[in-house]
Amino acid sequence: MPRRPSHTPCHPSAANDAKCTPTKRAKAIILHEDMEMPFTQICQRSPFKKISPLTLSRNYNTVKSHGGDCYYDGRQGKSGQKRALSDEQLMEAEERFELGELIDGEDVRRVMFPGVPGRTVRDNLSAFGLEGFAQRKKANLLPRHVAQRQSMYERYKDWTSEENFLRGVLINSDESKIVLGVSDGRRYVRRRRGRDTFAPRSIQPTEAHGRKKIKVNVWGAIHPKGVSKLIRIDGMLDAELYIKILEHAMIPIYDHFENRPHSFLFFQQDNDPKHTSRLAKKWFQDHDIQVFEWPAKSPDLSPIENAWSELKRRVKRHERYMEIASAEEFFEVLSEIWESVSFQQ
Repeated sequence: MPRRPSHTPCHPSAANDAKCTPTKRAKAIILHEDMEMPFTQICQRSPFKKISPLTLSRNYNTVKSHGGDCYYDGRQGKSGQKRALSDEQLMEAEERFELGELIDGEDVRRVMFPGVPGRTVRDNLSAFGLEGFAQRKKANLLPRHVAQRQSMYERYKDWTSEENFLRGVLINSDESKIVLGVSDGRRYVRRRRGRDTFAPRSIQPTEAHGRKKIKVNVWGAIHPKGVSKLIRIDGMLDAELYIKILEHAMIPIYDHFENRPHSFLFFQQDNDPKHTSRLAKKWFQDHDIQVFEWPAKSPDLSPIENAWSELKRRVKRHERYMEIASAEEFFEVLSEIWESVSFQQ
């Protein structure tokens, strides 16, 4: 029996091309039309590196020949069936979304199409470009919270000048819980349903022998010249223990900068009840510590959050990481990283 001729792709790399998704199509159109970039140059950029210029060109022509529809794929739908909801109905749903009358697909089904299955409504909305996303969380701000933020900006707006800001000293502090091993929380991965279920990227490893339960709570601070001591917090942190930590690790830093030229000197902490307790406030007043006012319900934008993130990244790459068997060893490695010259830079 003669061998069946194998299919030859129209482009040398077409067989290995990545899928040109609607998002990639839209980005390619902007680069090609607005920035006058040829397809060969576009394919050298992320996320087009696995797509050939010929494939990108054909996708571009397909979109342009179908009214700019980046979602067009040439298929008629399942068995040629007509879509359950018309464009006019979906446009009405979009208007009611924008007006705030409807929130999600279930609202659309309940109010506009009670006789249509919920899955059908959601699929039609997604095909129309109205995809579902988790609502972002935002603090419920009262007028007084907004006024406090505005007052803070007016008071420190000179800090928007880097030259002015560098003349002063801001000591940022915070506590953090650092867990050995993988995250305690659930993580998500994007994949096709039923495919790559047990691929490495789809797996969240679990730790054996209690490694995941090893954790330490720490206090630390950063300042223009580096970092404070990293203090391990044993047990429950209350106002009295917090003051002891400040006396041991913060006062030396504050005194150092107080005896040197500066345009301002502030100690920053968040509004945790232990930090703003009556006992803590009296301690700051007795020691003449200028505490940076942090308005209530403010986003956690302290630069020390970046330091915690970097510390957690580095400890996972440490040569002793897989050998750690106790909280004491874990804190020892964390302190080594925290005090290293490369970390303070």
